[in-house]
Amino acid sequence: MTRNGGLSQLRCSNLTTGVLVFLALVIIGAPAHADVQRIELKTNPLVWNPEDRSETRAGELEWAGGIEIKSPTKEFGGWSGLAINPDGTAMLAVSDEGHWLSAKILYDERGRLSGIAEGRMAPMLGLDGEPVAGKMLGDAEGLVVDTDEPLAGQAYVSFERAHRIWRYDLGADGFMARPEQLLTQRHFGRLNSNGGIESIELLPPADADGEPRILAFTEDTLDPRGNIKAFVADGHDISWFALRPRAPYKPTDIARLPNGDLLVLERRFSMLAGVGMQLRLIDKDDIIPGAVVDGEVLIDVGQRYSIDNMEGLAVREDKNGDLLIYMLSDDNFNMLQRTLLLMFRLKGDISAAVGPVRLPRNPTAGELSGATFRSEQAEAAPN
Repeated sequence: MTRNGGLSQLRCSNLTTGVLVFLALVIIGAPAHADVQRIELKTNPLVWNPEDRSETRAGELEWAGGIEIKSPTKEFGGWSGLAINPDGTAMLAVSDEGHWLSAKILYDERGRLSGIAEGRMAPMLGLDGEPVAGKMLGDAEGLVVDTDEPLAGQAYVSFERAHRIWRYDLGADGFMARPEQLLTQRHFGRLNSNGGIESIELLPPADADGEPRILAFTEDTLDPRGNIKAFVADGHDISWFALRPRAPYKPTDIARLPNGDLLVLERRFSMLAGVGMQLRLIDKDDIIPGAVVDGEVLIDVGQRYSIDNMEGLAVREDKNGDLLIYMLSDDNFNMLQRTLLLMFRLKGDISAAVGPVRLPRNPTAGELSGATFRSEQAEAAPN
């Protein structure tokens, strides 16, 4: 993936002024725009199990800190997609009411997640350059960026209700970026209104000079066999596969690991059992056209632990080869729910030992890594 510099896009008649503006954007970590606002953020530390403060084991994972985040800004909340830079110092998120959030992440002396600071919010713009308005157009759910630094490249965002995937060139225009429309309803076929494209990731191009491919999971749009529909898009060529459901869980985000395997974040909710969170590990080689994938469950916990409606997922690797896994919750703008940012560690020796469940594969299907992962467009796919 290539980085896209922002300097060439600055429209300044005076070169010195242009350089100064560019440097200012780099220093503050967010673009200058009339609608970008610095926001006050308040955080409270969390323990993994409030009933047993000494508990740090979380399934196959290890608790590495968490915070509850509050802000007096009325638009704050509803965070559904998350990106983290490689050293874990910066985050980018999107909300299901059409807003961007950027912030710096803070850690304590033991390297545990302890806070965030320098929060900035801005409305996401539509094709006309105006903020996307209303839940129908602004329901952003999935986020992935094509560079190490979330604000220095292109951000791919999936939307529900008005189903589509847009790409924003944040490296060039920051939060002032107008989107490029990549995929729309006509490419996907019929999706559930509030159960459409919940999660997206990027895969390497099929061709050396091609665009990244887009991997996407729906939330609860089912195929005729009752499995959760998912696809890989190479341009407008859509190839369908499916995720085996583990009721009552539904997928909310995915993250690609350094070796190409996938983590799938899932959540459940009921009035009786409350909230729950599950994380599955999917082998990259199982994702082929027509396949039904499943995976090893790394964590499955309920509301006795410090979780909420977990929807955002991001992963980075530290210098020891451990995976640091971040999760962000969507509070639904509900006073009874919370915005939580959690961090877990999956040690290198554990991640090497945990192997995904392998299901039978179609021997004639193309591999995920090859250019043969193609099919007809989604209008022809069964619903």
